[in-house]
Amino acid sequence: MMKKYLLFLFLALSGYAASAQLNISFIPETYGRNVNGLFFCRITNSGGKLNVSMTITVTERKGGIVCRAVLPEFSLFPGTNPIPTTAAHSAGIRFGDSQLGQISGRTGSFPEGDYEYCYEITFQHSDNPPFEQCFSYTLAPFAELNLVDPYNKEKICDKRPTLSWQPLIPVMAGARYQLVLAEIKAGQSPTEALNYNLPILNQTNLTAPVLVFPPVARELQPEKKYAWQVTAFKDQTILNRSEIWEFNVHCPDTLQKKVDSASFRFIEDLAQGNRYLALGSVRFAVVNPYVKQELHYKIRALDQPDKKIKHLPKLLLVNGRNELVVELSGNSAFKNGKFYVMDVTLPDGTVKSLRFEYEDPNE
Repeated sequence: MMKKYLLFLFLALSGYAASAQLNISFIPETYGRNVNGLFFCRITNSGGKLNVSMTITVTERKGGIVCRAVLPEFSLFPGTNPIPTTAAHSAGIRFGDSQLGQISGRTGSFPEGDYEYCYEITFQHSDNPPFEQCFSYTLAPFAELNLVDPYNKEKICDKRPTLSWQPLIPVMAGARYQLVLAEIKAGQSPTEALNYNLPILNQTNLTAPVLVFPPVARELQPEKKYAWQVTAFKDQTILNRSEIWEFNVHCPDTLQKKVDSASFRFIEDLAQGNRYLALGSVRFAVVNPYVKQELHYKIRALDQPDKKIKHLPKLLLVNGRNELVVELSGNSAFKNGKFYVMDVTLPDGTVKSLRFEYEDPNE
């Protein structure tokens, strides 16, 4: 009786020892979004070489089993082991009969939900019981990764523009951005330009959703078109990708005039309500006590107050007094004899509104 008890205890302890020497690392917020990501786990083996097989089961709290992947036998060596590529490619994957399972089967991605990812390791040629480790995560889909500036098909007069986009939502710790910009050759689409042309910018590991044009990069050329796209990634895994936008560097020829500094009145004075006639442009002065920054402003027509006028020139403020010119004559949105309102956000956060009448200098 004692021998049977000792044999049972030995087998139990040996099974516990085999399981205790394993640990699985998996990051569901990064890799738990699609089927392929399930194989990006790491298995730490603190003992000797083991021959194992694995079953990965994904369940959703309300929808039940979403998918199950059965991997063939592979070896675990001492140390940290990824799942071998051959085992991942040979995995048999079955999707559940639920709506989530059917969606995942068609798209390869998991819809929004509360998920549990369970990894079960079976020891081959052994009586040891399986080892299982599970991970839970509430998966929320990423919002669209939208580009912001320069706007799609916009004409800009800036050979070193600052490019910006919306941040990754929801926020993921450790996520980075990659921005690629290339010239669009004659007869090419923006997609072809990014796929086949040597990029002018290929910036990786960006932590903020903005890129100041690098001083070492060659400046953009007038009358040429450019395509750009931003990709969000983490640990070489793509999380989200923007659309491809294009813009054109176009600087209209203007007659350089010597302007009397006295013709620039402070925006605070102009906003008092006196009639202002904009002969092709709006001229005003602003004092900026802070560091160099962009001046934020917008213009709307009085007869269409909800319609935002696009393609306005960028205005940069330096420290101190700034004499600014908003050139309007090249923008078809401004009509001769019409009235408009310009809302200017000053560096201290206050907003001043200037009402003006536009007069076309060419008429």
